Amino acid sequence: MRPGPEFELPNPFSTEFIAPAKVPYLFTTGAARRNPQQVDLHLESLLAKIRETPKGLIVGPHGTGKSTLLHTLLPKLQQSFPRVAFHQLSRDPRRSMMQRMIEDRRARKRMINLTSDLPKGALLVIDGLEQLNRPARWRITRIASAKRATILASTHRKLTGWNLIHETSTSSKMIQTLATDLMEDSPFELRRRITNELKQRAVTPSTNVRDLWFEMYDRVQEANSLQPTEL
Repeated sequence: MRPGPEFELPNPFSTEFIAPAKVPYLFTTGAARRNPQQVDLHLESLLAKIRETPKGLIVGPHGTGKSTLLHTLLPKLQQSFPRVAFHQLSRDPRRSMMQRMIEDRRARKRMINLTSDLPKGALLVIDGLEQLNRPARWRITRIASAKRATILASTHRKLTGWNLIHETSTSSKMIQTLATDLMEDSPFELRRRITNELKQRAVTPSTNVRDLWFEMYDRVQEANSLQPTEL
């Protein structure tokens, strides 16, 4: 018999908890990760790099924290620039090639219009720069340059002419730390079950943490369907 829903705790790996805007970016796996002064030092260091370059990149494989870092940086960026325009680009893999081409064309037009509307000295944040083709990137950077606007973008690889601000990656210890923080309010037996599951996973610097959290979501749902003594 499954426990009644009124007794179930929220799944710590549900979208409401793992979305980039909900999870702070971890610069370290130690106790200092929660130290506001230490976190602020890391953010200020990145901010200084951003202010020194007209075109900055946050680079890393899928699901390694690029979007999370951008959202973590956002409050400081909004304090440092007269205006910040944040735009996330993404492709729906379920759409046909023709539909994706149409959406790409619309995205290019939106980005060009958005850049054209920026005031002087503003900041344009593009999450997913690789979604734009080279001509669109060239046109956007030309418009931004004329306005003395800064561009901060996330992408999967370094680009010629762009300065690297930060490179994201992951590790077993980082994943364990993230999971521990997410499951802080979960029952002990559930935390132990998920921790053991994660320890068995082969992790590389390019492991997609987002996909891993989706898997852990299913594991928690399975655990919730068991009797408490079966956990």
